[in-house]
Amino acid sequence: MECLGSTMVCGLNYQPRAVETFEMAMSTIEACTIIISHEDDLGDVDEDMTDPIICAVDLLDGLVEGLGPNFAGLVNGSARFGQTFPNVLQSIAAHFVPGVRMSAFALLGDLARLAPSLIEAGLSSLLSEAISSIDPMHPAMCNNAVWAVGEVCVRCGDHAAPLNPHAANLLACLIPLLMGNAVDMDGNEISLPGIAENAATTMGRLASINPNFVAPELGRFLLGWCDGMSKISNPGERHDAFRGFVMTLRANPQSIQVTGSDVGDVITSILFAIVSWHIPTSEIPSNLLSGPYRFEPFPSEFSELLASLRQLLHDLKTSSGEQWAQIEGQMPANVKRLMKEVYLV
Repeated sequence: MECLGSTMVCGLNYQPRAVETFEMAMSTIEACTIIISHEDDLGDVDEDMTDPIICAVDLLDGLVEGLGPNFAGLVNGSARFGQTFPNVLQSIAAHFVPGVRMSAFALLGDLARLAPSLIEAGLSSLLSEAISSIDPMHPAMCNNAVWAVGEVCVRCGDHAAPLNPHAANLLACLIPLLMGNAVDMDGNEISLPGIAENAATTMGRLASINPNFVAPELGRFLLGWCDGMSKISNPGERHDAFRGFVMTLRANPQSIQVTGSDVGDVITSILFAIVSWHIPTSEIPSNLLSGPYRFEPFPSEFSELLASLRQLLHDLKTSSGEQWAQIEGQMPANVKRLMKEVYLV
């Protein structure tokens, strides 16, 4: 199954084998689920025992990525599993083994991107399972759950109804990830590589649906959101994070005053998050901030966001009054030039 999954890059060229592969993967999940259900003590079931299920789910995900929107037609055309696919998706998203849920949320996110009709009917319960799985004790599952919810948010667009029952719980799960205060059962801080930028992206996508989902609590995590946004490498995800951030700050501009930090430091954090758009994607020179000017231009395809960031910085400069001169005086030479030439402040 792992070998077949790697061939899905063939895309539609794999279609002659797609139905057979789909039904084989679904049969594997079905058979293994029945076998495991007969275990005397489910507490003894671990990821080794569920590995065939995990591989089968990953294979389904490969089919989604390879076939794209055609995957929905494949499922609906399966006489054996077309009707049961939504139930199987629900069961693996709620599975008691974290490794199964990890793969299930990768599948859920790709279904949201490429074949959303297959998750519409059960979306509410799928969101509940994903949000409840944002658990730092299981980093890979946590990361996939955060990403999947973000992809669902993208699919919802400005249609807030599907997120209304879940927004508060999602927000409560994302804030500790952004602020770096996720802890284990003994109270020790948990370091999760990649989770801050993942949470920053999903927070932005949630806010883009309705900034009021996020705005009332912004002061609690504004600094963490800025830090997470500055680490995002994927341009599309970075766009979504910043778009939601701007909308949220517009909805609650007073949040800058209630972060627990000096207002000048908060504005500086916003500035340096914005600077991350211009960091070279190749080798970063050690003297980037003060040596020869090497900042990259803002991506032309995101011109609307650039205009929003310009207006945001203009408003921050106006509202901060004399404090802006102090902030500007502490800027490295190249950042000062960037602000003047690109953001017109």
